Amino acid sequence: MGFIGGAQDSTKSPSLSWLDIHSAAAYGGAKLIAERHSQLIFCLLMAAVLSFKVLKASSWRCGLAFCAVATAIGAGLFSGPLVFSQDLIGKAQEEKKLVLYHSIGIEDTQQIIDLFRKRYPFMLVENHRLNSPKLLQRIVSEVRAGRNLADAYVISGAETWMVKDMGFLAPYVSPERSKIRPSLMDGQGYWTGILWNLAVLGYNTHMVTADSVPKRWEDLLQPRWKGLIGLEAEDMTWYIFMLKLMGNQNGKAFMAQLARQQPQVRTGYNLVAALLVAGEFALVPTARVHRVEQAKKDGAPVDWVAIEPLTPEPPVCVSLPKNAPRPNAGKLFIDFILSRPAQELLYQLKRIPSRIDAPQPVPRLAQVKLMKVDFDKEVANFSRYAKEYREIFGVP
Repeated sequence: MGFIGGAQDSTKSPSLSWLDIHSAAAYGGAKLIAERHSQLIFCLLMAAVLSFKVLKASSWRCGLAFCAVATAIGAGLFSGPLVFSQDLIGKAQEEKKLVLYHSIGIEDTQQIIDLFRKRYPFMLVENHRLNSPKLLQRIVSEVRAGRNLADAYVISGAETWMVKDMGFLAPYVSPERSKIRPSLMDGQGYWTGILWNLAVLGYNTHMVTADSVPKRWEDLLQPRWKGLIGLEAEDMTWYIFMLKLMGNQNGKAFMAQLARQQPQVRTGYNLVAALLVAGEFALVPTARVHRVEQAKKDGAPVDWVAIEPLTPEPPVCVSLPKNAPRPNAGKLFIDFILSRPAQELLYQLKRIPSRIDAPQPVPRLAQVKLMKVDFDKEVANFSRYAKEYREIFGVP
């Protein structure tokens, strides 16, 4: 957002024009939004400067102008997200503690928590990490037993939607959602993506020559790739995407043929990426682009291509438990992790932030053609799709 306004020529008449008034009000409003921590000082300074102008002026229009500007400043000070944010901070401070359930990497989470505590030093943070399927089991078990322990969840989109469908989430429309990509959040405020990813075709350049890189999904069915394809045990969203792309019947037929290629199924995308680097696999059709890109920068013999169109993987989501024991602490954390400083930290951690104004670590993604996807709609039958995927590829 650009700031409006500028220095006034001291050689001109001291009377205020309506352009001066609106510029000053817009400038103050923009600064209020952009600089939350200095909003009170800034507005008071603006009021003082404008008051000085008014005192020097003599016309009734200046008096009316002062009222208009004072109203604008007052509106900035005493209404809207600013006051709500300050009120939320006060309530969270009374709760003193945040219990976070999450599935992202421990190192990444610790840096996020460190930044959160630097901003809110009065908050104690207790975090519990499991992979998404196990964390889902824990949440379901605890909630059904009446043990509501967590104040915020950070888990994969698929598991988040399952938790939502069970009625275990409460809506919270964070003011930071205005800067999140629309496709990475729902319309009711139950979940918001903090980072997203793209499943691309990763390949080991020592095992795949430039002229043999698959250009169509059907190329994965060539005999040369038998036993050399790696899949992740929880690749259900890719399965759903392929059915959507090819049509239900053709998609299932493709998956059945792919299963006859004897792909190696492993648990964990980090492990799959490491095995691709090591040459255990020649191809990984669902490689996480940021992992391949980073490995390539580190000198590993890997690269990736996009068999277009692609669809973004379900984002890693932040959400508020329905019966969170410290809901204000949970909301404060949600606001924080969606804020620009936290999103820029995710960028530094080689993740792909969900904010539209945050830097992106993989510039090539800007050229990839993406399909539009309604995540809420596409995962309506997630349990059924998951069962089909596991049966086709023999995943327990």
